[in-house]
Amino acid sequence: MTNEIVKAQNTPSEVLSDQKLNDFLDISGVGRNLPADKRMQFVEIAKAYGLNPFKREIYCVGYGGQTSIITGYEVYIKRAERTGKLDGWNVQIEGTGNDMKATITIYRNDWKQTFKHEVYFEEAANRTKDGELNSVWKKMPRFMLKKVAIAQGFRLCFSDELGGMPYTNDELGAEEKKEEIKASPAKPTDTAVQAEAVEILELPQDVLRVLKSAQTRAQLKDICRDVLKSLGDPYRETLNDYYRKHAAALGA
Repeated sequence: MTNEIVKAQNTPSEVLSDQKLNDFLDISGVGRNLPADKRMQFVEIAKAYGLNPFKREIYCVGYGGQTSIITGYEVYIKRAERTGKLDGWNVQIEGTGNDMKATITIYRNDWKQTFKHEVYFEEAANRTKDGELNSVWKKMPRFMLKKVAIAQGFRLCFSDELGGMPYTNDELGAEEKKEEIKASPAKPTDTAVQAEAVEILELPQDVLRVLKSAQTRAQLKDICRDVLKSLGDPYRETLNDYYRKHAAALGA
């Protein structure tokens, strides 16, 4: 890694202004019901870590009256790479069902010992209040477990750089998740910011396969809701668009 890449981690050009961050919250529809203390917390965390919501690095998710600030798991990898200390990593899956575990191995060029961290499906999987797996974890258990292992592993291995950064959505307790799939219109204050905030994002292929597996309109809605919980609020418009296009062709 060059010094230029390492320095890019928290340069002033990456730190958005308070106004820009508040504009994102308002235009994305999140800020409308966001408590003042959570709004302030979102802005301060984004500035402190140089997290850009327009790059889907940080966002807010509502959980039945509560709001959590979330970061994407890719952020941990990008920030570790920028330190110049990351020398490779991999995740291995062993076992099946509740006995499944993911082991992440991270190599740092300034450590003699290899870092390893294990995550167990039984402990990490998101479940409903009834104890059932939500549809995304049911359809993509290996992928979801890998995401949790990546987030936890990099946060532990690069604690100086990543300590205190918000958790990923996949690590949250399942009983809190109550987000509904619905549009969130907002009055724009800056057309350039608005265009960036409502960008239609491309869904990962594995997520598309899960969405296409829906047999009924109700099942598609449940899957969209669970995917939204996993990928986060930046994908809301994409999922709304997918639902509108495909729900009519499915039975009730």
